[in-house]
Amino acid sequence: MSFRRCCCVSLFVLILTGCGGGPKAPKEDLVSASGTITLDDKPASSVRIRFTPFGKETKSVGGAWAVTDEDGSFNVTHWSNKEGIAPGSYLVTFSKLVKPDGTPLGDDDSPALVNAKELIDAAWSNPTPDQMFAIRRRVDIPEDGKSDITFAITSAK
Repeated sequence: MSFRRCCCVSLFVLILTGCGGGPKAPKEDLVSASGTITLDDKPASSVRIRFTPFGKETKSVGGAWAVTDEDGSFNVTHWSNKEGIAPGSYLVTFSKLVKPDGTPLGDDDSPALVNAKELIDAAWSNPTPDQMFAIRRRVDIPEDGKSDITFAITSAK
């Protein structure tokens, strides 16, 4: 085989297999976390919850999320879609988007395209920096998990 042909074949193999696969996200040890949310003192269904890592001691790369059931309960899911969350401190935000007529968004609905509106008060859904760092917006997940996360949020005015 000619040198030129060898180089071309080698280059082709490298392209197909990649060169080491690039950086991988660090493995995170996950623990279970769950709780309940009330909206205006009633169980909050279909509320999306975002857990954003906060502080140097939190080893999570992408945080976690959850969606409440009809009774306002939720189980936290890691950003990798595995059940659980890495221990540490998290800032929490909430969202419940609906179509302008108040009906829920469908699976294929883009919030921007349907002109969705937020039902959760901005202090909870889109907080200012002062609101975001208030202690009531933070949840600490210990090494053995947490099953009593509770938030009492309010509707948009």
